[in-house]
Formats: sequence, structure tokens, C-alpha cells
Amino acid sequence: MNNSYILNKLSNFKTTNSQLEILKRPSPFKTNFFFKKICKYIPSVSGFVHKGRAKRDIKKLLGKFLPSQSQYNICYNIWLNDMSNLCEIFCRFLNENKLSFWVGNARGCQRYHVDMVPFRLLLTYTGQGTELLPNYGANRSAFYQGKPNSEIIKDKSARKFINKWDIAVFRGGRDGILHRTPDSALHNQSSILMRLDNSSFLEDINRLNYNKK
Repeated sequence: MNNSYILNKLSNFKTTNSQLEILKRPSPFKTNFFFKKICKYIPSVSGFVHKGRAKRDIKKLLGKFLPSQSQYNICYNIWLNDMSNLCEIFCRFLNENKLSFWVGNARGCQRYHVDMVPFRLLLTYTGQGTELLPNYGANRSAFYQGKPNSEIIKDKSARKFINKWDIAVFRGGRDGILHRTPDSALHNQSSILMRLDNSSFLEDINRLNYNKK
């Protein structure tokens, strides 16, 4: 799957009213063992990644957490190249020079929710992918009223899970697709998720944290 194909698919998605676009990809051979070894080192890594220097930025962020021997593994380069490549594509998709980057195993979104951002890219590298609840299987009124998952789910068979290495781009806002962290990944160090957002997402978080001091 080349960059032009991914960008074209995402650009077409941008012009529709669809809640979600998923680009299916196979998992690279023999990466699971590598991810199992590094999961515990990256509970939460975040920062800004800039267009034109994504690989350098991500490498710097991860270098603070990962053991040096892991960074010489060929699977690390596969992973690093994939993340930086998608960051460059998502910058072009958002028409921004930088974006908010997060990767880690601290996945704790237990309740179904929507993302209050224009667009969000999620990609699970190991572990179970994000759980989706399409509208036909959801009680949106229960969701808006703050009810628990048991009341939001109208049809359990409607639930779907994003496969590892598949690229998922969500349209945010009140009418976005309901989704959550699957039970198998809640507060579990055995998964790794990457999340990409527009730059203002992390800027707002940093501003809030600064004001709390």
C-alpha cells in the first residue's frame, strides 16, 4: 500500500459524511515478539511530530523510553518507518506542518465515546484493536444521557474490532462513531496503540496542565 493510495483514500473520506475509514493492511512478519518485549517500556509517549522530520521527532521521543538494544532491532526500524510515514501522510491530510502524536499501552477508554476532534487516526500495532459500535447497534440516546455501556449497546452482535496494523481514521464530533478500548486491552501492558491528532489537541492539553500548576 503506497503513500499516494493512502492519501487518496483519506482525501476521498474527507469529502464524505462517513464516520470512519479503515485501510486494511497485513501485519509484517515476526513483529509480535518485538512488541511483546517493548510494551512495558512505553506506557505513554507523546509529543509534537513535524512534517518533513517525522522520523527524527519520533525517534527522539521513543529514545527516552526504549532500551538501546531494542532500537537496533530490525523490527524497530519497520515500526519507526511506518509511524513516521503515517505522520507525514496525516500532516498532509490535515494540511498542517505538525501534529499531536501519542503511542503507548495506557489504553483506558472503557466507556463508549466519540472523539471531539476534527479527525483522529488510530492504529493498533499489537493487542486487540479498538472496539466499534455502529449506529445500528447503538442506543445513542442512552449514550447522550451518560448511561453505562450495558444500556448503550442495543445489539451486541453489531460490535466490531479494528485489526492490528489497519489504519483507522475517525471523523470526530457529536455524531462520530461510538468506540472504546476493548476489555482485553484495558489497563493492560500487552498492547500498543498509536494515536494522531491535529496539533491543537496536544497544545490544549499542555495549556490545561500549565494552568493547573
